Amino acid sequence: MTEKELYPPVRDLFEKRGYKVNAEVKDCDMTAVKDDEFIIIELKRNMTVTLLAQGLKRQRTGADVFVAVPKPKNYSFNKFRQIFSVLKKLELGLIFVSLRGEHSFAEIVFEPKPYTSTYKNQKKRREILREIDGRSIDTNTGGVTGTKIVTAYTEKCIKIACILDMYGELSPKEIRGYGGADNTQTILQFNSYGWYEKVRKGVYRITDEGRKGLLDYPELEKYYTEMLTKDMPDDQQ
Repeated sequence: MTEKELYPPVRDLFEKRGYKVNAEVKDCDMTAVKDDEFIIIELKRNMTVTLLAQGLKRQRTGADVFVAVPKPKNYSFNKFRQIFSVLKKLELGLIFVSLRGEHSFAEIVFEPKPYTSTYKNQKKRREILREIDGRSIDTNTGGVTGTKIVTAYTEKCIKIACILDMYGELSPKEIRGYGGADNTQTILQFNSYGWYEKVRKGVYRITDEGRKGLLDYPELEKYYTEMLTKDMPDDQQ
């Protein structure tokens, strides 16, 4: 059993409640946002001190924080009474995940209490919410390690590459006109993935490396290509 197996049932739990769910956001395993509600969920295979410490750290953003673990075998309330007391004292919520293959599901055992500390890291909170807002679709899985994480910045780079792949050589202004990011000029100049090249002053095109790069993100490439095709004038389709 791995932590990433916990992610789909917990994601489904919150999506059914109308939350926008994202995985691997600024070191948080999962986030769930709906209106003014901001929730962070940490996934672990076992209830450990490390998990509790992570939960306390996330609370400093002012979020409601859950810890999610597999539901213990032969679970009984009496056996876990003391653990529940500790979690409630720490103002953390608890989610149990029952792993049953395609029939896996998550359940909220109890909700977190509002975080009462006088110190809240508002900068970290803004960074997380800004990152969530910058993501179009969620292609990450919570609880994974050693894999590529798609950030809001990555999404912007992918969209610019899709625009150049579809429309050919363009200026930053033209790219923005097709829906590219406000900071398109900076992204093109920095070129962190090597996906673009300048063909002449103020004009860029996608590189072969860029086309190969899009193959690493098939869901986002499809998402943006379909969006661009839909917005394309009929005489250009």
